[in-house]
Amino acid sequence: MKKLAVLFAALGTILSPAAAAENDRSSIVTGVVSPLGPSASQAGQKAPWIGAVTLVAWRSGDGPVETSPLRIEHPLGDGADNQKSWMQLFRPRAVVRFRISGTVGTKGLWPFAEFAEYLGTADDAELVKAADPILNPPDFVDADLGRFVADLRLPDLFNGTATWLGAPIDLVLSTRSRDDLPDCAATAKEMLKDAERWQAEAEKKIIENLYELWVEEWRPNDAPILSRKAFAKRLGKPTITIYEGGEFEMEFGDGDMFGGHWIMVPGSLEEGVEDAGLAG
Repeated sequence: MKKLAVLFAALGTILSPAAAAENDRSSIVTGVVSPLGPSASQAGQKAPWIGAVTLVAWRSGDGPVETSPLRIEHPLGDGADNQKSWMQLFRPRAVVRFRISGTVGTKGLWPFAEFAEYLGTADDAELVKAADPILNPPDFVDADLGRFVADLRLPDLFNGTATWLGAPIDLVLSTRSRDDLPDCAATAKEMLKDAERWQAEAEKKIIENLYELWVEEWRPNDAPILSRKAFAKRLGKPTITIYEGGEFEMEFGDGDMFGGHWIMVPGSLEEGVEDAGLAG
C-alpha cells in the first residue's frame, strides 16, 4: 500500500500540478470512506474516466467534523493502471487523509472537492465516532413487520422479510433519513394487506411491456410460445423495496426468460403500478 500511495501521489501531482502545489492545511481533508468504497466511471464511450469516492464523515484541516456526504472526484485518463490504482487506494470504511485542489465547495446540493494527492490512512477517533451511526445504524423494529437490519454496503437500506401470498419474500425499506422508516413501514403494510391486487397489477404490466419482447427476441428458436398466463406464472414472487412517500419497486426474477436480467416494476400507493422493464 505504501508503494501505491507513492505512485498515486505522483499521479496526482502530474494530473493536477496547481492543486498539488498548494501546501496550506486548509487544502487537506481527512475522512471516513463510505461502505461502497471508490468508483471509476465514464459518462460515455468517448468521455474521460473519472475516479470518485464519498466520505461519510470528514473534516477540512483541523476544522470541525462534518457529516454531510463529501464527494471527491479525480480525472483518471484512459490508462487502466490509473483506474486500478484509484480503486485500490480507498478501502471502504477506512479513515484516509489527502490533499484537495483548493478548498471544499459544493456541486448540486452536496459538498464536493477535487482530489490532488493521497497522504495515507489516519487516526481520528472523533471522525470514527461521528461515522459510526451512519455506517452501523441500529436495527429498525416495527411492531407488525418485525426487525429490519441495515445493509453493510448500503446503510440506507434496511433488510427484512415478509409473507406475500403465502410465500416468504425479502422486504427492504430504503430512506435517507431514519425518521422516514415508520412511513416506509406503513406503505409496506398497505401493500401486504392487498398483496393479491399488487401482484396482479405487476404481472399485468409485465405482460404488457415484456411478453411480446420475449416472444420475438428472447425466446429460443426451439422453445414453444408460452401463454400469457404461463408467462406470468414463471415470474414468481417479488422482492419489494419501499421508499418514503408511498413509493415502491417490485423486483422479479426473469423466470429463465431474459438471460438472467431481472424485472423492475416501480409504482406508488397513489398511482399504482407505473411501468415494467428489464434491469441488470
